[in-house]
Amino acid sequence: MDDQDVLIQRFLDQDLTPDERVQFLEQVDADPGLRREWLNLEMVVAEAGRLPRITPSKQFTARVLATLDAEPRGVLDRLVAWVTAPRTLQWNLGGAMVAASVVTLAVAGLLQTIPERIVEVPTSSPSAQPVSFEQAQEPTTYVRLVLVQPGAKSVSVAGDFNGWNPNRTSMERSDGGVWTTTIRLKPGRYQYMFVIDGKQWMADPFATEDAGDGFGSQNAVLDVSTTL
Repeated sequence: MDDQDVLIQRFLDQDLTPDERVQFLEQVDADPGLRREWLNLEMVVAEAGRLPRITPSKQFTARVLATLDAEPRGVLDRLVAWVTAPRTLQWNLGGAMVAASVVTLAVAGLLQTIPERIVEVPTSSPSAQPVSFEQAQEPTTYVRLVLVQPGAKSVSVAGDFNGWNPNRTSMERSDGGVWTTTIRLKPGRYQYMFVIDGKQWMADPFATEDAGDGFGSQNAVLDVSTTL
C-alpha cells in the first residue's frame, strides 16, 4: 500500500484533520488517477455497507460446533442410528387424534404439491426457439460528489438524474465543512448544480467540464462511464 492508498483510506475512515481533508480534496481535483482510485474505493465501501449483517444464534453455533466435533457418518449410518435409538412413547387418545390430524394434513399438502401431467404439444414451426424473458441489468456506477462549504447549513444536488429536484438528493456534512454524497448512476452525461441553504445555486468547482443552461449560467457536467 503506497502513500496515496494510505491517504485515501484515512479520508474514508475520517481520520484526517479538517486541513488535511481540504488538502486531500485539492489533490483529488488536480490528479485524475487519484480521483479514479478514490471513487473506486468509495464504490466498494458503499456496496459493502449494503450487505446484510447476520448474527447467528447461540443454539446455531452450538449445533455447528457439535457437528464439526462428531465423526463423519454416512446417510445410512445416521438413519440406522435414528431408527434404533431407544425412545419412550407416551400414548393417549388425545395424542393419537393430534397425530392422525397431522398425518392427514401432511398427506393433503403433499398431494397439492404433485404437479399435474404435462402434455407436450409440438409446434408447426420447426425453427421456433424458446423466448427468454430475462433482461440483462444495465450497469451502474457509484459517483461521489464533494463540496467544501464551511458556512452552509444545508447542501443538496439537483440535476438530470433527479429531475432537478434538490429535495431528492441531500448531502452530508463532515469535519471542516466538507459536504459529500454518493449517487448511483447509469452510464451517460449529466448536468447538475449544488443548492446551498435551499436558495443559492452554484456549479461544482471540482467539475472538469461545464455547459450553458440557456439562462446565462453554467451547469457542471458529469460524464459517467463503467470505467470511471
